[in-house]
Amino acid sequence: MGEAALGLEKSSRTGYSFGCDMAWLPFSLYLLGTRLCGAASKQDLVLDQPPVVRALRGESVTLPCSCDVCNYPDFHSEWRFTSGNRGPGTILAVKTALNSKHQDPPYKFSVTHQRNSRSLLLIKNLQINDQGTYMCTMIKNVPPPTVILKGPGTQLEVYVLPKVWLFASPSEAAFPMALVTCAVRDFYPQSLYATLNATCGVYDALADNASALMTDDGTFNMTLQAWVNVTDCQNGTEVTCLVRQLTAETRRILWIPRAKNKAVLLPVPIILIRFLFGGAVVLWLMFLVGCFMKTGLPGPAVALSSLHTTSQPVDPQAGGGGADVPELE
Repeated sequence: MGEAALGLEKSSRTGYSFGCDMAWLPFSLYLLGTRLCGAASKQDLVLDQPPVVRALRGESVTLPCSCDVCNYPDFHSEWRFTSGNRGPGTILAVKTALNSKHQDPPYKFSVTHQRNSRSLLLIKNLQINDQGTYMCTMIKNVPPPTVILKGPGTQLEVYVLPKVWLFASPSEAAFPMALVTCAVRDFYPQSLYATLNATCGVYDALADNASALMTDDGTFNMTLQAWVNVTDCQNGTEVTCLVRQLTAETRRILWIPRAKNKAVLLPVPIILIRFLFGGAVVLWLMFLVGCFMKTGLPGPAVALSSLHTTSQPVDPQAGGGGADVPELE
């Protein structure tokens, strides 16, 4: 009886202990789940940043950084810049609070806060060396605990639209072949699509067309050249230079008239005119010589002898006029 009672007491105590453990188990699982979910949410919570932003050199651009599910009443934000290999980067701008003072307008970088947990970085007067990755960090201190969130970064791409000129050799009207040149200048980045097309005629691109070459300011230049044969083009041909960069497209059109065959014969009439003019001059000289010979005009020797005879001096002591008169017997 004592053993039975003792066994019953042991079983009741074991059941009581087991019941207490079962009562604490849901609460323990709840705490564990809350901690795990909180840790997972903090680990997965990152700032939203656009992956790529493109802007034109000389313009201004705004890079956004936000946490849509945070809705912090106040926060601190930092923007860092990295170029090339990723590293800690250079701090560009910092804003300590929602109502903190803005930076002066002359600053190249400035940060603005919005109440929906949004930080905006303004970059003025973009240059090629501003290209790189911009990282955003947001820190919330009030109310505690402190939360630090980082964004994946935004890749800023700066581009420069090309300047395009299209022209042909000056002698395209005299020959059936025209040398067409398309000059593409001051563009960035180096990747660029450019081509020459003709509506009529044989198009033959030069094999030594230069590739893109970098200039002192970091931009690139390119030159395309081709021979266009317009022999079989009754009305001439239209040549187009197409340049495509990212989403921008530039076209230049040049009209080349049909080659004029008479331009090749231009030297022949000039030779004939010169020959006729020279012959007329020779005939005129021959005519003048013939007239002198027929009229018997004194030559130069006779004129000089006559001039010498009439210019003899007269003796003032002789009587009469001039020449001696023989006396009459």
